[in-house]
Amino acid sequence: MKDKSGMLMAPPENPGMRFYIGMALFIASFFMLPIGLVLKGFVASHFWKGFIVAAFWISAPLMKISSIAVMGKPSYLWIQYKMHLYRRKAVPDQVSRTRYNIGLFLFIFPFVPNYILAYSPNLFPDAYYYRMFIHFFFDVMFISSLFVLGGNFWDKLRSLFMYTAKAKFTDSHSGPENPEG
Repeated sequence: MKDKSGMLMAPPENPGMRFYIGMALFIASFFMLPIGLVLKGFVASHFWKGFIVAAFWISAPLMKISSIAVMGKPSYLWIQYKMHLYRRKAVPDQVSRTRYNIGLFLFIFPFVPNYILAYSPNLFPDAYYYRMFIHFFFDVMFISSLFVLGGNFWDKLRSLFMYTAKAKFTDSHSGPENPEG
């Protein structure tokens, strides 16, 4: 890998247990809905059936976001180095505003089908295979967004889960310089 000045950088080291715990959470998130659907068959009350399915349905995207926060930027750099994908395009530092906006859209939009299926399931086809294809498509979109957003996004996402993290805005257009004038 090369840095901005063109000098060769040492390959990133394996992030260790954080990577494996994060991957375990990420993989487990794909099994949450099927587990919820199986468990709902063991209760008789409609309330508990709905509660179990809703809890397992909502826990899947939350587990995906948590797994990304657990893995952190070192895992992102390690995955990027190992996969040799986007070596020139996915610079881990700063990305353009257009690329960042596209990445945010790709990151947020996959949550929409989950909420549509939870509150208005009649908007999607009843066939199981169509629904699975829709979920698979949006999961791929979510994963690809992480590579489009770049390395700084990993730090931003991780700071959401840190109590002591502070936001520092570097944009000089955040407000008027002279509030009296």
